[in-house]
Amino acid sequence: MRLDDAVREVSDLPFGATDCALPMLYALERGLKVDTFVVLTDNETWAGSMHPHEALARYRAQMGIDAKLAVMATSATPFSIADPADAGMLDVAGFDAAAPAVLAAFSRGF
Repeated sequence: MRLDDAVREVSDLPFGATDCALPMLYALERGLKVDTFVVLTDNETWAGSMHPHEALARYRAQMGIDAKLAVMATSATPFSIADPADAGMLDVAGFDAAAPAVLAAFSRGF
């Protein structure tokens, strides 16, 4: 598919606010074992009833897993949903060829 065709296909989709807590809440409700949650976003980073760092804390406590959260925004504009005091959370603003290696290193604890 050509880029202009792809843009036309997605232009009328009903986009809304991004609730970055949903991956952790979904995994918790279903008892899924996750070591790293990754959220790719257009930088509309938080809407919902629970802040993502609270959802991650709840997931960790109830599942007994020291899970990590990486939020990767596709635009390099100011945002932050990570708790800066938590080494298991990472905000990435912008995206280039190094992003997958950064994410892999973060997941492994480097």
